Amino acid sequence: MSNGKKSFVGGAAILAAAGLIGKVIGMFYRVWLTGLITSEGMGLYGTPYSVYNFLLVVSSAGLPTAISKLVSERLVEGDRAGARQILKKTRRILLCTGLICTAIMASLAEPIATLMGDPMAAPGFVALAPSIFFVCLLSSYRGYFQGSQNMTPTAVSQMIEVVGKVVFGFALVRVMAPHGLVWGAVAAILGVTIAELLALLFLMIRYHLGRDGRAAAAAPRAGNAPLGKDFYKRLFSIAIPVTIGASMMPIVNLVDASLVTNRLTHIGYALADAREMYGVLTGMVNTMVNMPAVITLSFSMSLVPAVSSAQRRGDHAALQRTTGTSLKLAFMIGSAAAVGMGLLAHQILRLLYASEPENCLVTGGELLTVMSAAVFFIAVVQTTTGILQGLGKPSYPVKTLAIGIVFKILLNYVLIGIPSINVLGAAYASVACYGIAAVGNVYMVLKLSGTRLRVGSAVVRPALAAGGMAAVVWAFVRFAGPHLGNTTETLGAVCVGVATYAVLAFALRALSPEELSMIPGGGKLLRWMDRFGGKKA
Repeated sequence: MSNGKKSFVGGAAILAAAGLIGKVIGMFYRVWLTGLITSEGMGLYGTPYSVYNFLLVVSSAGLPTAISKLVSERLVEGDRAGARQILKKTRRILLCTGLICTAIMASLAEPIATLMGDPMAAPGFVALAPSIFFVCLLSSYRGYFQGSQNMTPTAVSQMIEVVGKVVFGFALVRVMAPHGLVWGAVAAILGVTIAELLALLFLMIRYHLGRDGRAAAAAPRAGNAPLGKDFYKRLFSIAIPVTIGASMMPIVNLVDASLVTNRLTHIGYALADAREMYGVLTGMVNTMVNMPAVITLSFSMSLVPAVSSAQRRGDHAALQRTTGTSLKLAFMIGSAAAVGMGLLAHQILRLLYASEPENCLVTGGELLTVMSAAVFFIAVVQTTTGILQGLGKPSYPVKTLAIGIVFKILLNYVLIGIPSINVLGAAYASVACYGIAAVGNVYMVLKLSGTRLRVGSAVVRPALAAGGMAAVVWAFVRFAGPHLGNTTETLGAVCVGVATYAVLAFALRALSPEELSMIPGGGKLLRWMDRFGGKKA
């Protein structure tokens, strides 16, 4: 197996491990936070995030991907000095955009919060605004390290973000929550701002004290590898489409933030009830939906430099192998997570949010059951977006997701306005949005990369494994569930489901020996298969 393939999967594994640990910690933190400031407070906590994520994408999303791609190209040519110059020039741009977006969010906090139907959320906008500046600078270093296919600094910085958010958020909420719901939400948001600052400081120190930083300090000022007059043209030709594409998902959340509360109050719900339902959607349900996505997001981040390097070398075989393997893994992860989450939606939320009122748990369970289908499509969208960006076609995922968002807006407005559907309309609309984008992206990936997707191994076998898992989990819940408490039932069903899927995927040879060897621990499993005479797929 080539070094490129190993670095791609190894880098993805590092990011996925850090992301999963972070998501688990963050999930329990949100559970604790919901119990402390209630679902209504989570509505105040979540509203600033929809605008924050959008401004963050506008200010910084495209440039890290462009940095990653351009740095990887320079390093393929052995031009490390040129790679450092790319970081230096793009860091200045991100500093300026970060300052501008921070100023916009802080100065317009009140009118934006009022426009979104909840003026009480304004202080949260101010508390979160400095994070944009910190993350902009942070992303320049992440782009550089990812372009070098060194994912460890990014993974460590992600862990600092999560731990810092929990530690400082916990301390500040304890102090400020007694002063009211608004201040409890502001305290939690301040924990995020402090955590982003700490992550930025780590990456700056890591770069300047590491090999790259020492080499940069020793290099002549004039540099040894001029980037050329077309550098900024190339940079923005990559960054602008990626920024537009990355802004699509925050726009989806912004659509929910602006329409859910307003449409619910329009059909007769009180503002407090509408805020609570929105809090259930963002604080409880979206937290669960985004858990599996961290794995495929890690693949997406690793795919950009891996695909770009293979394309730069003209290695079509490596390009097609990387593309095919990443699509298969996206299908497997997405289908297993979607089926499991859909079957156990009510049990999972009752386990994690046992202190929440019954009406919130019922609403959350219904929302998560519907949204579980989106888990599969999000996994595919994220993976294919990374491939298309690596292929130098970042505008394609923009177009497919833009079409999905148009349907999302229309369905949100119509479905939420139907009293019998209400907030569930946002979930149905999200599934439609990501489904449209996923189908369009897969078509373009296969067309542009020349990859021939083997339907049997890439689609049918993962689907059979997921179907078998669904049957076993359903039987466990149906027959064993009534004799167990919710905690034992839920944890038991999850363990049974994971074990069943693993066994079926192994028995059906869902992954080939070469693909197994790319996964951490897969080499040992492959040797075990050979030892017991397993046939190779």
